[in-house]
Amino acid sequence: MIALRALPHPEARRLASSGAPVYLAANPLEYHGPHLSLENDALVSAGLVRDLHAALAPTHPEWPLLWAGELGLGVDPVPGPGSVATSFDALRAALARSCRGLLELGARRVVLVTFHGSPMHSLALEAGCAPLRAAGVQLFAPMHLLLEALIRLDERELLAPAYEAIADPDERAAAWRELPNDFHAGFGETSLALHYAPASVDPRYRSLPPCPAWEPVPWVDAAARAARSLGRDALAEELAFAARGLGWYRLRPFPGYSARPALASPEAGARVAAALTARFAEAAAALFARGATPRPAPMRWLRALSLDGRILSRQRIPEDAIARLL
Repeated sequence: MIALRALPHPEARRLASSGAPVYLAANPLEYHGPHLSLENDALVSAGLVRDLHAALAPTHPEWPLLWAGELGLGVDPVPGPGSVATSFDALRAALARSCRGLLELGARRVVLVTFHGSPMHSLALEAGCAPLRAAGVQLFAPMHLLLEALIRLDERELLAPAYEAIADPDERAAAWRELPNDFHAGFGETSLALHYAPASVDPRYRSLPPCPAWEPVPWVDAAARAARSLGRDALAEELAFAARGLGWYRLRPFPGYSARPALASPEAGARVAAALTARFAEAAAALFARGATPRPAPMRWLRALSLDGRILSRQRIPEDAIARLL
């Protein structure tokens, strides 16, 4: 990995303008339950960067792994000890400054990496990258694909091999049923941490009880059903995802993790990493080699409803605002 910031300007410019993708990360300090570190999103992001670069190397052996650095910022982190929230506007501005710096270096391809799954975070990152898009830089944001899979429940196909690593059939079946709610510090993310950064995982994960069951927030769930009845399937999926997530935040005491982290394993993490890398590499190749249109950040309506995060995204949004979407 070559850290561009550590190089003299002429050398950094030579490498950045070569056409090799430049990797830039943005992750918050965020509570991940009692068993994962505050920097877990950054640790997983770094692992995915290495894997994605390796997956692209057979086609582009001339590309070095160029690292533009890590913005330790994130919108809407999970509440808990050590979480540090950044406003939508602050993250957008900080990322825009970094993007303008990459433009000055002549970057032609940029991979924007995060493992923080807040939809508002992804929207802020997308907004902050406006200078790159305006300059015609090819921009790839893998989290947009993963978040879309979580919303549309496509992760069942994507993550099935990881669940096969759970030896006990009853536990495997229970974890599989809860897969749609495994979105923070649960089986999947804890397994990734055990794969990429095992020293960062507290052994107590093995004794953590399953996250208590919860119900989707009723009014958001009702809006999802209404959207479905009107044929707005994509909106319905996004609202259903929001209803599940907001319901989890209502748990008291709040656990800081979902699903079943005790079932995590390095083997499952390796399988999750392989599945994600394959999907990301396919999309990156389509963009970089064939000029495919990159996927936008999902749940774009949140920007308007939250006034670019000025109204917190977890705060109850008036039902009449949802009605206007329909």
